[in-house]
Amino acid sequence: MLLIDAVLIVIFAIIGVSSHDGDLGILNIARVAIPFMLPYLLLALAIKPGQLIHNIFPTGIALWLITVILGPVLRAIMFGDSSAMAFILVTAGVLGVFLLGRRIISTLVNRRQKNA
Repeated sequence: MLLIDAVLIVIFAIIGVSSHDGDLGILNIARVAIPFMLPYLLLALAIKPGQLIHNIFPTGIALWLITVILGPVLRAIMFGDSSAMAFILVTAGVLGVFLLGRRIISTLVNRRQKNA
């Protein structure tokens, strides 16, 4: 599931770059994805694997918030890229849907399998 979340963060970066008619080269996508990937992965590695898969609260919320908060900060530190409030709000929404939505779906699938 960690890999799925990482792919979702890369998809977030691709969507962001393409929505601004940016170059979809690997370096440009990495420039957007890495500042969000780093805080996510560091926190995810500190969490027990069982909590990482389905846990929406507090684990999923914590991962989402830390990623949304530290991503723009790391973007500024690493690449000198500023983050407008609109960017931060869109980031929060998209990553919320991706990271929390994935947990909701995996929880529902897991419950369905247990009940079958």
